[in-house]
Amino acid sequence: MKYRIFESWARDLPAFNLNDMRKFDPSFHRQQLTSWQKSKLIKPLAGGYYILADKSVNEDLLFLVANKLYEPSYVSLESALAYYRVIPESVLGVTSVSSLKTKKFESAWGIFNYRSVKPLYMFGYLVIDSGTVTKFRIANLEKAVLDYLYLNPGIQTKADFEGLRWNKESLQGLRDNGLLLSYLEIFNKRALDSRIEGLMEYLNA
Repeated sequence: MKYRIFESWARDLPAFNLNDMRKFDPSFHRQQLTSWQKSKLIKPLAGGYYILADKSVNEDLLFLVANKLYEPSYVSLESALAYYRVIPESVLGVTSVSSLKTKKFESAWGIFNYRSVKPLYMFGYLVIDSGTVTKFRIANLEKAVLDYLYLNPGIQTKADFEGLRWNKESLQGLRDNGLLLSYLEIFNKRALDSRIEGLMEYLNA
């Protein structure tokens, strides 16, 4: 396949893999990928996904790739908390949750990490449309907080939250939040209820 023909087709794709290429051309051979990469016409992302070499890599694209690499999954934990400005520093790579087993993929943009939760807990995420072809699934604030506390049982008290340095201003909407309480009922974990009490003590201090 001539690259220019493929490029015109792939231009509207945020990212693509071998399966995408074979939908365009069933006879497409994997070696062509290697050749185009050596010629710096395409560049690898992670887990067999690529983008055209002249495209830039931004957070939206990495979140989309995270969704595609390991399904079902959605962005959560540190990446979602950074997205909502709860934690002060940006996160290298992408953190997600999945109903599949724990998994990670390494890339030039950091590690794509997936933490495992029960299928029952795969809820509370949004589909963000940035106005381009890039759309991604990410936990809403309430679920990102609960996912984090569920998977980090060592965080319990007001002092623990002070050590995390979470941004209180970004979390004020969690006070008397009906959605947060309804999510807690689905988890039905007394220990998680206790961690949320520690969070509220931190926010009210």
